Amino acid sequence: MDTATQYDKYVITSMLAGVEPIVVESASGCTVTGTDGKEYLDCFAGIAVINAGHCHPKVIAAAKAQMDKLVHCCTYVYYSPTAGQFAQRLAEVTPGRLQQSFLANSGAEANEGAMRLARQFTGHWEYLALTASFHGRTNATLSVTGNAGRKKGGGPYMTGVAFAPAPYCYRCPLNRTYPACGAACAERIEDTIKLHTSDRVAAFIVEPIMGEGGIIVPPPEYFKIAERIVHDHGALM
Repeated sequence: MDTATQYDKYVITSMLAGVEPIVVESASGCTVTGTDGKEYLDCFAGIAVINAGHCHPKVIAAAKAQMDKLVHCCTYVYYSPTAGQFAQRLAEVTPGRLQQSFLANSGAEANEGAMRLARQFTGHWEYLALTASFHGRTNATLSVTGNAGRKKGGGPYMTGVAFAPAPYCYRCPLNRTYPACGAACAERIEDTIKLHTSDRVAAFIVEPIMGEGGIIVPPPEYFKIAERIVHDHGALM
C-alpha cells in the first residue's frame, strides 16, 4: 500500500486544506527530499516549528544525548536536571514576573494553561478573541478560535467568549482605509467588551501575526491601543 493510500485510509488530515503530493523521505536544512529523489524548498518549515532547519546537527546531537540517558520520567514525579535547567532559562528570558513554567506537549495546552491562569489572576471568567484567529484544537482553544472552518461540526463550544474584528487592513471588515481609519479595528475592542460580554473578561487572546487567518500583520499601533483597552477593563493580554 502506497503512502497516499495509507493516509486516505488511516490518517486524519481534515484539519488541512490538503496534503501536498510529496512523499518525504528525508530532510536537511530548508530542503526536503521526496522518495522520487527530487528536492523541494520547504516553505512550510513544519508550519513554522523547524526554525533551526530540518535535522540541524546541534539539535540532533542534543536530542540523541538526552535520549541515550532518559526520554521521560514525569517532571512532577521525579526531579529532572534537564527540565530544571530549561525552566530556569525560560525564567531568565521571560519578561515581567513570570518565573515558573508548566511543561506541556502542545500550543493548545499552553493556551489552555494561560487561559486558566488568567482566570485565577483576574477573578474574571470571560475571554476576548479575534475573528479568523486560530488557537488550538482542544475544546477551550477552539472556543476562542474565530476561524469558522476550524470549528465546523465540533460545537457546542465554551460560553463567555466574544470576538472582535480581525485587524486585516487589506480586507478591512469595517470597510475603512488605513491609516485614515485611525486603527478602528482596535477601538472596536471597546465596543465588543461593552456589547458582547458582562465586562468580566479575564484575557484577550491574540496572535502577534495571525497565521491561519491569512498571515495578517496588524497596524503598528494596534497592540498598544488594544492593551490599553483590555487593561482598563481588568483583563490580561
